[in-house]
Amino acid sequence: MMLDLFKYNWKFREDSFDQFSILSEEVLLQERQAGVGSILKTFFHIIDVECSWIQAIHDDEVSEPEF
Repeated sequence: MMLDLFKYNWKFREDSFDQFSILSEEVLLQERQAGVGSILKTFFHIIDVECSWIQAIHDDEVSEPEF
């Protein structure tokens, strides 16, 4: 189950990076109602969750993100 969630999240992240790579810095940093705030903060959150999953799978201490 965790592997399926990880794969889904990974695919979503890769597709999103491709789609949003053409956006300006201003658009990426613009605060929004959905997600964690901005597109950039939302991507940071997604990547942080992936790292947390990997750390948990390896029984490593899960580190806190630093925005």
